[in-house]
Amino acid sequence: MKNALTVDVEDWYMTSDFSFDVSTWNQYEDRVVGNTMRLVELFAHYKVQGTFFILGCVAERHPDLVEAIARHGHEIASHGGWHQMINRMSLEEFREDLRYSKQVLEGITGQSVRLFRAPSWSITPDRYEALKILAEEGFHVDSSLQPFRTPLSGVSGSPHTPFQPVLREETLPLLEFPPTVLKKAGLTIPFCGGFYLRTLPSWFLIWALRQVNQERNGLIYVHPWEVDPEQPRLEASPLIKFVHYYGLNGTMRKLEKLLQTFRFTTLGEIIGLQEHVPPVSLVLPKGRPA
Repeated sequence: MKNALTVDVEDWYMTSDFSFDVSTWNQYEDRVVGNTMRLVELFAHYKVQGTFFILGCVAERHPDLVEAIARHGHEIASHGGWHQMINRMSLEEFREDLRYSKQVLEGITGQSVRLFRAPSWSITPDRYEALKILAEEGFHVDSSLQPFRTPLSGVSGSPHTPFQPVLREETLPLLEFPPTVLKKAGLTIPFCGGFYLRTLPSWFLIWALRQVNQERNGLIYVHPWEVDPEQPRLEASPLIKFVHYYGLNGTMRKLEKLLQTFRFTTLGEIIGLQEHVPPVSLVLPKGRPA
């Protein structure tokens, strides 16, 4: 059973953990190229290709990085323009941000960009219309609907397996592939990337993905800053420090364990393996169909 290997390409200070204003970003140390290439080299060692969801602003600043990722055979996808939370943007602002990232990435690679992932899984019920905008702008695959709720985002009760979104009785020409969770004893257990991958032990990650693979393809995700224990330490609340900095020393080791144990490929290839993707009507907060 194959699983999707995905990377959200953003720098350490761009995360929603800190929520720095874009106008302040130039004052922080740029570390995204070196960290991303560590992942590219790791994947090359294990002869696997993945999907890189790249911010438009990172691509514009570092076109050589995008070219290097593509040259290694990886799939290029959009992570938006400036890592802004979609549930805090107007729909028109989202469309502009999306177009910017798509134009930059396609201009560098000469290839169509058809896959998208929202920063911090920030397509929530009040922004389900963003899915229609994705389809209108030529995207075929989205991986943004986190099937559990966090203080930042996520949709409790959202499907945890691939589906085709239906908005206002219109089935969108878009496939939704959520981040993988384990469903056990009525619980939804996240484990497949980010803070969860850094926090949970390797044996549990392997066990959980094996459980998932008994039924379906899984997906893991990582950010370049998560393989960088030397990144600057900023003043923040104890909770933010824990969520952002915990486990950075072990990320590469855990990724290696997963790469040694499982078969991985691009999200695009995994999409091609889906035999039946059911349509699902999405519901707005007040309960009326979207």
